[in-house]
Amino acid sequence: MTLTPAAGGGCGESAPPPPIQSPRPVNSDVEWDSFDPQAYVRHNYAVLRADDREILCRTRDFLAEAKLSGAHCVDVGSGANLYPALSLLPFARTIDLCDWSTSNVSWLRTQIDSYDELWDPYWQVCAEHPAYSALTDPRGRLARVGRVRRTSVFDAPRHAWDAGTMFFVACSISADRAEAEHAIGRFLDALRPGSPFAVAVMLGSRGYRVGQRLFPAVALQRAEVVASIAAGAYDLAVHEVRLTPPLRDGYLSMLLTTGRTRGQCRV
Repeated sequence: MTLTPAAGGGCGESAPPPPIQSPRPVNSDVEWDSFDPQAYVRHNYAVLRADDREILCRTRDFLAEAKLSGAHCVDVGSGANLYPALSLLPFARTIDLCDWSTSNVSWLRTQIDSYDELWDPYWQVCAEHPAYSALTDPRGRLARVGRVRRTSVFDAPRHAWDAGTMFFVACSISADRAEAEHAIGRFLDALRPGSPFAVAVMLGSRGYRVGQRLFPAVALQRAEVVASIAAGAYDLAVHEVRLTPPLRDGYLSMLLTTGRTRGQCRV
């Protein structure tokens, strides 16, 4: 079992991907070590898109209102995406960036040391809020508090963190709906009761390409995602983001859900 790489859009090249070879590949069927984080970043994040900006703004505002301080935070399925970790940065004593793919883990370690300039516009969006603008050296801060872990969402410890993000993971770890629901439950259960969180997914995704390789996805619908999260959370706020043109063919929209965890989650 593995974490998939998270992505702004959880996807790759713009051409519609042909069907995955297996009709319903599960997470363990996928060669995640072949994931190309450089190709992924180039396609998804080289330019800050309006949909990612909206998701980042809403996450920023939610976390700022949560009044966190000195929190042990986690970003599950970090992949080749730093902006969820940046949204946690001012409030964190530690941030665990978790992924299973060895190529993504290597990429994350280089970024923790000193992240690339292309992430500066994402931090600038964060810094529009005073809770973030007070942090004048985000690179140095991430180098101090960031910790990269090669671990699976399905193996995440219970009640280990005070706040967390999981962006574009549940929808893209396999073609199995049950695994998507299980991943959401495990993520929520990894947070302590009452912890603030943000979960983003692609709705209606049919799979995605990264470089020359295809990766599976689940065509999730809004109602089933919200129901899965509500089983382990409360005070939910749900925002659906559509943009023309879309990041790629083969999905409907992006969905961001924020809230706080219950004491026990369905896993």
